Amino acid sequence: MRLSVINRNVAAQVPVSQGVRTPAEAKGAFSGASFAEILGQAESRVSFSKHAEERLHSSGEVMDTSRLAQLEGAMDVASSKGARSTLVLMKGLAFVVAPQTRTVITVIPEGRMKESVFTSIDSAVVVDR
Repeated sequence: MRLSVINRNVAAQVPVSQGVRTPAEAKGAFSGASFAEILGQAESRVSFSKHAEERLHSSGEVMDTSRLAQLEGAMDVASSKGARSTLVLMKGLAFVVAPQTRTVITVIPEGRMKESVFTSIDSAVVVDR
């Protein structure tokens, strides 16, 4: 007999034996990532609103893995402090983010920062000084 197990984004066939399995044996029977690993990966991602994607594209700036990691770190810090709307300042770019939902609301290129007034934010994180 086989039992289908659905683990968030991973589905696998787990064999069911007649005997009792130890936790180590049961863990070895599942060949995919654990639920905690998948959940951790999903939580670490940053999503961009359509508006933010358009602004980033039109600015010509590139979001490489280093910048994305810095943005994730800034969101982690802001979220741990209970922030709801945060301004993240980096060299060349500013982001208005919702740390609780891990969403970038808008992107402001450096050239437009001089004329911008940032409203409705409750925190700011300065990255890459």
